[in-house]
Amino acid sequence: MKLFYALSAHVASAFADNIEIVGGTEAAVGKHLYVTSLRLSSGDTTECGGSLIAPNVVLTAAHCNVEINGAIKYAGETIAIKQQIVHPKYNKNTNAYDFAIFILASNSKQTPVPVSFDTVGANVPVVVRGWGATSEGGSEPNALLELTINTLDNTKCASLLSGYNVDSTMICVGGQAGKDSCQGDSGGPLTIETNGQESLVGVVSWGIGCAEANKPGVYSRISAARDFIEPYLTSSPTAAPTTAPTTGPTTKPTTVAPTTKPTTTKALLSVERASTATTQLERVA
Repeated sequence: MKLFYALSAHVASAFADNIEIVGGTEAAVGKHLYVTSLRLSSGDTTECGGSLIAPNVVLTAAHCNVEINGAIKYAGETIAIKQQIVHPKYNKNTNAYDFAIFILASNSKQTPVPVSFDTVGANVPVVVRGWGATSEGGSEPNALLELTINTLDNTKCASLLSGYNVDSTMICVGGQAGKDSCQGDSGGPLTIETNGQESLVGVVSWGIGCAEANKPGVYSRISAARDFIEPYLTSSPTAAPTTAPTTGPTTKPTTVAPTTKPTTTKALLSVERASTATTQLERVA
């Protein structure tokens, strides 16, 4: 089952433009139906991922922020994006607080993923899922992929990624050659399983290359954004809170954003459902 949203979008990051799964395996059919996929209408490439966290709320990355544009058409469950809210402290140069909320015009029939605000330590097995490519610059899979990897201590991660900002709003994962998220799954879910219960603990954010040794993937840490995320879980709102945004970090960033002017292109946000082993696509004209 799929949900399609017609949007106008520019998807960009100051680091890896998109994130994809490298070294993963196909996820079980009919499970993890909360995983979403952002696709350009001009092609079948996954630009970003996301997670259904309430019947009408999708959590994704702030650098996947898009501009809403008009009507949506699809033969099946069709839900428009009514509103999108970027974390008020998001810093596009450092990728701190890389979170965004998409509020849907109506409820999805699928079950949202539980969200955990517990702090995740080092050496904890976690799972990343998505439809991104299986190698840097490579092709996308036809099914939802998943990869189990361990979290990494932030201090060690910062040392491995010297010259880039790694702070308390982030979770580092992996660093093992041949296993990583890569282009295409930015905004997608990082989950943990406790007593048989899957819960969301992170959002795919950025990385250096794909699946390189000693180059961990970096995820936005959900426990660092509880005040931002939690209101959308309890009330499944139809509009954003009215709290005024706060300014982002004032310290000089360790990296700079691309200097080229972004292009605007029509996009398609598809909440792809793993009801079959392969992903079926539709394009919005």
